[in-house]
Amino acid sequence: MGTRANTGCRLLLGLVLAGAPAPHAQAQQQPPAPPRPPRPPAAAQAPAGLVPLSLAEAVFIGLRDNRAIRSEFLQRISDRFALRVAERSFVPRLDVAANTARSRVGGVNATNFAVGPVVSWDAPTGARFQLAWTANQTNVRGAPPSSASGLSFQVIQPLLAGGGVDFAMAPVRIARISESNAQLRLKGSVIDQITSIITAYRTLVQSQEQLRIAEASLRRARELQEVNRALVNAGRLAQIELIQSDAAIAQQELALIGARNSNEQARLALLVLMGLDPASRIWASERPSAESVRVDLRRALETAYANQPAYLQALLAIEINRIQLDVARNQRLWEVNLVAGVGPQASSPNRDVLDTIGALTRVRSDFNLGLVVNIPIGRLQREQGEVNATVTLRQSELAAEQARDRVRQQVEDAVRNIEAQRRQAELARRSRELAAQQLEAELARLQAGRSSNFQVVNFQAQLQQAESAELGAVIGYVNALTTLDQVLGTTLETWRISLNQP
Repeated sequence: MGTRANTGCRLLLGLVLAGAPAPHAQAQQQPPAPPRPPRPPAAAQAPAGLVPLSLAEAVFIGLRDNRAIRSEFLQRISDRFALRVAERSFVPRLDVAANTARSRVGGVNATNFAVGPVVSWDAPTGARFQLAWTANQTNVRGAPPSSASGLSFQVIQPLLAGGGVDFAMAPVRIARISESNAQLRLKGSVIDQITSIITAYRTLVQSQEQLRIAEASLRRARELQEVNRALVNAGRLAQIELIQSDAAIAQQELALIGARNSNEQARLALLVLMGLDPASRIWASERPSAESVRVDLRRALETAYANQPAYLQALLAIEINRIQLDVARNQRLWEVNLVAGVGPQASSPNRDVLDTIGALTRVRSDFNLGLVVNIPIGRLQREQGEVNATVTLRQSELAAEQARDRVRQQVEDAVRNIEAQRRQAELARRSRELAAQQLEAELARLQAGRSSNFQVVNFQAQLQQAESAELGAVIGYVNALTTLDQVLGTTLETWRISLNQP
C-alpha cells in the first residue's frame, strides 16, 4: 500500500546525492515520474522462522484441538448414554434377591435363608409385570430342616394416575427431545468456537498488516530524514526542518513497538483457541478481500428460524414442558389400580432347596384379582405440580417469542452491518489510493522546492491512517459476513463441516 511513496523517496534521494554541484543546475533538472508498482498479492510470504497458516488450516486444527469443543464431545458421550438408559425402560429386568437371618425365640435358635430371581417388566401402558421364584430354608436347632418354594406372577395396571401410554412414554419422549437439544448445543458450541477462531485469525492478519504498515511508515520517515539531510547539505532546506522529521521517526518507532506487542497478543490468542503450543511461531498467510455480497433479508430470516441452534433449543424446551404438564395433570387423578396375580406353591419339610425344585408334587394354585383405589382429599401439594408445570410452560413460550425477536434483530443488524461495512471498505480503499497519490505529488513538489517538510510528514501520516482504515474496514466487512453465518446457524454448511455425533 505504501510502495509508491517508498519508490518516490528512494528516487528523490538518489537524485539529490548524485546531482550536479550547483544547486540551481539541479533545480533545472526534472526527475521522471515515479513508477506505479502493482498491489501486494493476496497471500504474503511468511518471514523466516515462521510457519505459514491459512484460515482453513486454523479452523480445522481448532476443530481437532480446541478444548471447549473436545469437552462438548465428551459431554455427548454422557448424553447418548442417558438416552440409551431411557429407551431401555421397557426392557425386562432380572434381579436376584437373597437374604439370611438368625433369630432366637423362646430359647430356640433358628436360621432362615431365602433366595430367588425376580423378573420385572414395565409396559408402555404403565402396567408392571413381575415374575418371581423364591426358595426358603429354615433350620431350627433340634429339628429337621424345612424348605419351601414359590412361583408367583403379578400385574398392576394403573387406570387413572400413572396409567396410559402418554404417561408411561413421557420419560422416553423427554429423553429423545433432550438428545436433540444436546445435538443443537454441540452445534452451537462448535459454531461459536469456529467463529472465534476465524475472528482471532483475522485479528492476527490485521496485527501483521498493521505491523507492516508501521514498519513501512518508519522506513518512509527515515528515508525522508535522509532526503532532508541531503537538502540541508545542498543548502535547499533549513536546518530546523530536520526537527520535524526526527519527531516523525520517534512517533513511528513508538507506533512500531505497539504494533509488535499487538501482533504477539493476537498470535497467542489464536494459538490458545486452536489448542496449540503458545510457543508456536505461526504466520497468518491469507489477506481478506472485500468481495461484494448482497443478502436478502427475508431469506436470511427464514434460514435463521430453521437453523439457529439457540432458537431451536427454545422451541424444544416448549415441547419438554408440555409433556411435563401432561404428567403433572395425570398425577392429580385418583389412584385406581387393577391388580391380578397367580402362583403355585409347594413345600417339603425334609428336603433341601435343590430337592424342592424337583418335588413340586403337592401344588396349590393361588389366584387373586382386585381393584385398589386411593382418593386423596385436600392435598394442595398435588395441585402444586400442575401449577408449576403450567408456569414453566408459559415461561418457555415467552422465552421462545423473545428468542424469535432476538433472531430477527440479530439478522437485521447483521445484514445492515454487512452493507455498511461493504461501503466503508470501498470508501477506505479509495481514500488510501488518494492518500498515496497525494504523498507522491507532495514528494515531487518538495523536490521542486514548492513544498515543506511539514507537509510531506503530514501526508505520510495521512497515508498511514488511510492504510490502517482500509485494513480495518476490510477486516470488519469479512467479519460481518462471518457474524451473519453465525446468526443464521449456517457456519458448518459454509465450511462444509459435518459433525460426527458420538
